[in-house]
Amino acid sequence: MEEQRSNEDEAVSPAKLRFHRELFSRPSLHGSRNTLRPEDARLFPGESLPAAFARALCERRATCLKELLEATEVFALARKAVRAPVVADLCCGHGLAGLLFAIFEREVERVHLVDRERPASADLILQAAGDVAPWAPSKVEWRREQLKRTTLEPGTGVIAIHACGLRTDRAIELAVEAGGGIAALPCCRPHRGHPAPEGLKLALGADEAIDVHRTYALEQAGHRVRWKTIAPTISPMNRVLIASARRDVDA
Repeated sequence: MEEQRSNEDEAVSPAKLRFHRELFSRPSLHGSRNTLRPEDARLFPGESLPAAFARALCERRATCLKELLEATEVFALARKAVRAPVVADLCCGHGLAGLLFAIFEREVERVHLVDRERPASADLILQAAGDVAPWAPSKVEWRREQLKRTTLEPGTGVIAIHACGLRTDRAIELAVEAGGGIAALPCCRPHRGHPAPEGLKLALGADEAIDVHRTYALEQAGHRVRWKTIAPTISPMNRVLIASARRDVDA
């Protein structure tokens, strides 16, 4: 049993869980797409607000463990770089990542959740937030629109989790235009359609080259970029590009 536990710990050692640390030694659960149920609330003991919110999600059967861990881990990595009076969660899906800024960041006054559709689970997640953080729902505004038509006000912080293909690049463009920070967890990188140099794609592999290209674009626009990872047991596409507006870093 001890040997098995040791092997599990090694599996997540590149990026330890931050928000729900009690699940760190149970990586077999991390990628579960089964909807959280009321009986799963036992996974989140304690009186902390993160634990209370997770239990509220269980009670409302609002999402799955993978989505919860993915959103909270990216938030834990990126909150300092992204937080601003206005935060936009682009290609937000059910909006959980953006909602975390409404719950846990007092500086954040408004959160724009941007996607083409609003899934039914979004309402359940918002209700769960209201159960434990009644100040949060009033900060949230849903915007049902295509990303290519989206505009952001100056200073907006941006988060983009699994914005497929070139949508991540569009999210980066919007963050640069707004002058705010951004955290992106890219997926489905467009190997043929991306403007990253072909030489880099051949030398480094397309995924690595595309993110290098994105990093240079952000740095040239005045951002300071770091690469971080979430646990691969949550998602194999686990690299997080975190870019702070340089004026925020140097202040």
